[in-house]
Amino acid sequence: MTPNNMLVGAGFIGGGVLLILFGIGKSKKCSGKAIGKITGIRRYDEREKDGSRRDFYSPEFEYEVDGQIYHGVGSSNYRERNSIQVGGSIEVHYNPKNPKEHFTQGGGKLLPMVGGVAILAGIIMIATAFQG
Repeated sequence: MTPNNMLVGAGFIGGGVLLILFGIGKSKKCSGKAIGKITGIRRYDEREKDGSRRDFYSPEFEYEVDGQIYHGVGSSNYRERNSIQVGGSIEVHYNPKNPKEHFTQGGGKLLPMVGGVAILAGIIMIATAFQG
């Protein structure tokens, strides 16, 4: 039995539970939907361990709620710049009580899935600690 694997596995399980709860909470709060207009593209770069660089892109957008215009930046999981079309539309989920709070493309739905994977990884780590 390896204590380190058990601790890391427990950490994965705890983090997974938090991601699930946060994602569900965000989805419930952001129950309003609007169609936003993509106004720009934001680029992020990530450095790999070997020193190489990988670019990711996010749509910048605006959306209207009760006559008020809000601005936001969407998910940064686009790997191709041309997959975001300036002038195109994007579905925005917003909090009706605070329309500045929003998410796009999986923000509140992707987190529970990632949380589930983290929990599964934690369970596997703990199970292998007992086998070793």
